[in-house]
Amino acid sequence: MSNLKEKRLNNLFNPKSGNTLITPIDHGFYMGAVKGLEDPVGMIEKLIKYKVDGTLMSFGLNKIASQYFGTQDYLPKIMTADYVIFGDIPGEPNKGVLANSYYSSVELAAKYNFDAVKVLFSWGTSVEQQMDVVKYIGALVDECESYEMPLMIEPVQMGLNAPKEKGKDPKVIVDACRIALELGADILKAPYTGDKESFSQITKYSHVPVIILGGPKVDSIKGVLQMAKDSLEAGGKGTCFGRNVWGDPNMENIIAALRDITHKNAEVDAVCKKYNINN
Repeated sequence: MSNLKEKRLNNLFNPKSGNTLITPIDHGFYMGAVKGLEDPVGMIEKLIKYKVDGTLMSFGLNKIASQYFGTQDYLPKIMTADYVIFGDIPGEPNKGVLANSYYSSVELAAKYNFDAVKVLFSWGTSVEQQMDVVKYIGALVDECESYEMPLMIEPVQMGLNAPKEKGKDPKVIVDACRIALELGADILKAPYTGDKESFSQITKYSHVPVIILGGPKVDSIKGVLQMAKDSLEAGGKGTCFGRNVWGDPNMENIIAALRDITHKNAEVDAVCKKYNINN
């Protein structure tokens, strides 16, 4: 790994714990004016204030919020490189991926000081769409190598042809992560498999950092915190939780609780009591 690529990768991880707490805010890019993320620039202010380790965002949002980057309160950022259509109309409930395609360039990511780029590796689409995804990830890997830019790949089974019951199957997640790794991932952003034993099969053999995604908004914040804790104990390197963080009015305390779990190895019951998290 080149020195510049390693430096960019290290920017995303806490130097003491080696872990990361990333709060993504690219949801508006796919879904429009998402509840809780109506003011994305104001959200960037909050993420800096609450001291998260990084964010995931579109290039367009970076343009309008450029004044918040390059300051002493540095917020590492990952650029979403592809555009995903979840349904017939932006903002509709998730109907499964209809298509995703290459959107922005690694050259722009390098020019505007991003620390990594992220691409979705969707499963369950048509054969033609699946091959298109593999082709543009291959092109992205080539670009990333040219610009010494880390690549985060997010393998998820959410296409219209994917059986619903297989979406959380640990074996499917493990296999998808392995393929994403072999495509050229420097970081894996993966669904949690549901148990430490199966998740450790990803973390043990990937030899790159594995962080977990949060998925749809859930009712139990304590359950979200437990999932973060379990993934770390199974060798994970952190979280990339969006809707289950900024989608809750108790966002500041949830981030503080996640920070303690991620960087201080705190217990879930202890942080729930400390930060008044009751659900």
